[in-house]
This record gives sequence, structure tokens and C-alpha cells, in this order.
Amino acid sequence: MKRLKTNLPRPISIIYRRPPGAALTFPGLLLNVTAKSLTIQSRLSVAQPRQIAGQIIADTGYWAIWFVFRDKWFDVGKVYDRSKKWLGYYCDIVKPVNRLMSGSRTTVLTDLFLDIWITPAGGVYVLDEDELENAIQQGFISKSLAARAQSQVQLLVRRIKRHNFPPTQVKEATLLKIDEILD
Repeated sequence: MKRLKTNLPRPISIIYRRPPGAALTFPGLLLNVTAKSLTIQSRLSVAQPRQIAGQIIADTGYWAIWFVFRDKWFDVGKVYDRSKKWLGYYCDIVKPVNRLMSGSRTTVLTDLFLDIWITPAGGVYVLDEDELENAIQQGFISKSLAARAQSQVQLLVRRIKRHNFPPTQVKEATLLKIDEILD
């Protein structure tokens, strides 16, 4: 895929909002920009470790290569532990954005609560369905937008089972050695 910018990699801020909360800012390193996607490497910082099926899949100090897509209902992170061992893919269901960048920041990504974890062996876990239901009940998200998020999860799960997701560019990504840049 053709790069649009040549001064890469460079620092970037990922702006992420989960209704009804304020947007949060996460530092990263912009690795690639195309007309349809951003590739960002970042070190994770989480309030609590995230565990699925007995394995910690996200913790402070873990790494991810995030892929943000224009006009898609998802982003995808290729997740690594502190020793840089690949753990799987984390997919957030988000409202599509039609503009990827705003200066040195991403356009605000709005989380729609549902997530998918994909193990290296192809196991699939749909996450946070209870959080989506609570968001509907609290009026943080409309029923129609929630239905669209659920429909997107079903579509992606079918694609995962057919080995058509995540995209090739995600599967082929590798971590850069940038520890010192993001410290």
C-alpha cells in the first residue's frame, strides 16, 4: 500500500472516546499513513490487566500495533506481551471515521462497547456484551447504533471463521524496536 507521508515513524496521539465519557489520549508512534488506514505502534497502559480464558491479553507495558481504518466499523490491534511475544488480535467496534488524522492526532475514535479477541490459533471471543446492554439501558448509545455494532460483530466473526479477517496488513505487521522513543 502506498504511503502518503514520508516523515515516518513519528509521534502521534490516539484519541479514544467511550460514551458518555470524555475522550482519552494515548501516545503512539505513527508507522504508516495511507488514504484508507493508519498504522500506530503503542505501549499499553491499562487500569487493570485484561484476562481471557486464563491468559492475560492486555497489561501495562504490553505492546500493540493498531490499525485504524477510514469508514470501517472496527479498528484492530496486534497485541504483544512485555517480552514481545505475539498474543493475538484485539478488535474494537467503533463508529466509522471519514477523516483519519487531525494534525498530530487521530480523529476521535468512538467506541461502541463490543470487542473481539482472536487467539493465534483462531479462537474467537466476543467481549463486553454486558457493557453494551448497560450502555443501551443508560441511554449512552441508541438501540439502532447498538444493533449496528452487534451486526458488525456478527459479520466479523463470520469473516474470522472463514479466515478472512483480520486484514493481511494486520497479519503481516511486526513491532519496531522503539522502546526508547516512547519512554
